[in-house]
Amino acid sequence: MNLPLSVGIVALVIMSLAVGIELGRARSKQRRRRRAADAPPRRSAQLEKRMVAAFAGPRKAYGDCFAEFSVWRQLDTTRMDVRTKGEWLRLDLFTRSLTVRHLWQMLADLVNGPVIVSVDLGSRNAMLWTAQHTAEFNDCGVLAPWVPVRGRAGTLLSGP
Repeated sequence: MNLPLSVGIVALVIMSLAVGIELGRARSKQRRRRRAADAPPRRSAQLEKRMVAAFAGPRKAYGDCFAEFSVWRQLDTTRMDVRTKGEWLRLDLFTRSLTVRHLWQMLADLVNGPVIVSVDLGSRNAMLWTAQHTAEFNDCGVLAPWVPVRGRAGTLLSGP
């Protein structure tokens, strides 16, 4: 048999095997990703522990208006569900939006990927907060009372 022909056939077989292996890996990755998307969300206890501090400022400023919260992960999306108490309804919509944006920002700083914060989902006063809401929210320069700002002492802006 001819030596160059033998080497060519062996090289062709090796390349065919490599292409087959790569196609198999790509298909299995797609199947794993699809299975992960179809799987139910997982509760993230470690994120819940880290998010407890985010509620301290709003609680100090507005009282105990939060009943409970939970953080869920599904694929690359993180969702926080927050249930509120009656004190929450005493706040105006702007103050609620400031508070929910603060919670969203704190959670977004902890995770990579999309973040969704839902407050009282399914009720009449439900709120849903995403990155789009954060970009569109006009806070009119109002500072949240619990967020420390350079140059601010107490409730008055310090300066000359």
